[in-house]
Amino acid sequence: ESIATCVSDFIVPSFTLYCNSSNVLLSNCYCGCHNESDMLDPRNIIRTNKRTLSLFVNIRGELIVHAPYNYPNDRIFDFVKEKQDWIRKKQSSIRNNSYINHSVAGYNSYFFLGQELHPIISSTVKDFTISNGVLYIPAKIPADKIMPRIERWYKKNALDIITERADYFRTRLRLTPEEISVNNNRTRWGVCDSKNRIAINWRAILLPPNLLDYIIVHEFCHLLEFNHTKNFWSIVATIIPDWRAIRTHLKRLGYLLMLFRNG
Repeated sequence: ESIATCVSDFIVPSFTLYCNSSNVLLSNCYCGCHNESDMLDPRNIIRTNKRTLSLFVNIRGELIVHAPYNYPNDRIFDFVKEKQDWIRKKQSSIRNNSYINHSVAGYNSYFFLGQELHPIISSTVKDFTISNGVLYIPAKIPADKIMPRIERWYKKNALDIITERADYFRTRLRLTPEEISVNNNRTRWGVCDSKNRIAINWRAILLPPNLLDYIIVHEFCHLLEFNHTKNFWSIVATIIPDWRAIRTHLKRLGYLLMLFRNG
């Protein structure tokens, strides 16, 4: 049995929405687990075609198990009990991480270019609209389709914004990658491969603009120096002098890479 010992990318969707006219709560947690003392909610057992059993702790501190279809539940719970010290350690580290915005982690609010937006369902908008710290969601969207639609809205904006910023730095730095794309990487904000192709994680548009620019510049600098050598960081510093402080900030927001995951 192969056991994953890392914080998971898996998020069980949870969000809170308010009616535009009366601020009435429309929905809340979908995870089905309301007792924090429970080690594992059976509904968080995900059956897969893989032959291995994997344990994960998601950004909300929930234990998620990926198990083969024919793997008995009693063996799953026995293994969870065996690994309970590791599980509680991971849950504690998440609970005590002061940098996690738990409202955003629970899909009760959303980041967009560093601004926290609170969702409100509105009958007066035809598309997702941002105004005064509010993300207005069209009332015509069924409740069970809201999360996928928000993700699609993010990705569309990511493609437009990241492409625009990459074009800006392409001109400013006079560097031309073979390709610039937006990806869904599980652990990285950006990558530049040996063929000079750059890909930026679409979740980078959740970040403040200076962090988004840093990610793009970082990958552009790999066109000149592929490894993280002293020379590489010297190149970065000529463009972003305060890169150290920005990188520290970015590390603290690394939990955002775990959002909008479905397994």
